Amino acid sequence: MAGEVRTRYAESLSEVYQHISSVGQETRKTDDTMLWFRGNAKASYTLEPSIFRKVDYQYNDNQTYSDNHLREEYRFQSFMSRNYDNVTYNTPQTVIEWQEVMQHFFTKTRLMDWSESLIVALEFALEAFITPVKDKEIQEQRRMAQPVVWVLQPAELNKSVYKVFMEKTELIRKALGEREEALAVRIQKELKKKEESGIYYNLRDEREKNINAIIGLSSLEMIRNAFRGRELEALRTFEMNPFFYLLLRYYSDGIPVGMGQIPPLAIIHPYHSQRIKSQKGVFTIFPYYIPDSYMNKLYKVNGEYPSIGMEYMELCRPYLYRIQITNPQRVAKELMLTGVRRGNIYPDIQIVSQDMENVVNP
Repeated sequence: MAGEVRTRYAESLSEVYQHISSVGQETRKTDDTMLWFRGNAKASYTLEPSIFRKVDYQYNDNQTYSDNHLREEYRFQSFMSRNYDNVTYNTPQTVIEWQEVMQHFFTKTRLMDWSESLIVALEFALEAFITPVKDKEIQEQRRMAQPVVWVLQPAELNKSVYKVFMEKTELIRKALGEREEALAVRIQKELKKKEESGIYYNLRDEREKNINAIIGLSSLEMIRNAFRGRELEALRTFEMNPFFYLLLRYYSDGIPVGMGQIPPLAIIHPYHSQRIKSQKGVFTIFPYYIPDSYMNKLYKVNGEYPSIGMEYMELCRPYLYRIQITNPQRVAKELMLTGVRRGNIYPDIQIVSQDMENVVNP
């Protein structure tokens, strides 16, 4: 349940830093511990992508396509058509790359925002206390605020995805097609055999720690394109990384999977706007989950289906931490004394101008 996620409490900026330090020490198996952060204004906000919130899941008889696929595809068509000329950095090359741009500009997607920066996460969690505007809406947001910062171990989450594929032949078979049973068995054996060496997912060299186990789906699309027309042949000879191929099938192509079978994936994307770059944006992407008896048993609370948030998932909870900010006004003030402004995460002319008129008195 959500309450099982490890929660710490902080009433000052220094306590936030202390908690992050303790999380790092607790999780550190080697010196390669990497943490991502997400700030929410309310503790009740779940770690669930916007496109999945409060919707029913309707699948076709084969459980290959759903109205959630349709929701995503309609949004992609409309957003790309109306914003192709507005992308200020390099134009996205793949559908999954467009999803990143859509997410940062408030379109509902399967992606959920995280940041490589704790400061950025704190700015989002405490945005109502940092904003230069002092209207009634902001005052109400401050009154209702219960800010939290979520902390995620992205590399460990992705390693857990590898272990799932290593253990479940049926997922590999589904990605390849029913006629490739023998290849599915071979791939599973190969993943198991090479787990210790880490050849397909986990670099062992200390010098590689800054890139280890972090996935770029848009980049993998380009790698797949190099094998276009001969993907199965490349998998049979293991020229193509079988783990990467499976990630593309489930997280990019959108093969539906039973609830709880695989967790979301931690991914990086090319920056396509100064805003995304300023926010040091990274993401988790959810597969298309199929509601089933597992979900009904695990996720229903008081007879209701509340969320598919990561904090409800057994495969995610070991890599999640939560810091509850008990004195948001104080922490916001201390942040602003260090130079934090809303213009740092929204580098727009109007916001920067408003920041000039703000005072360190949230």
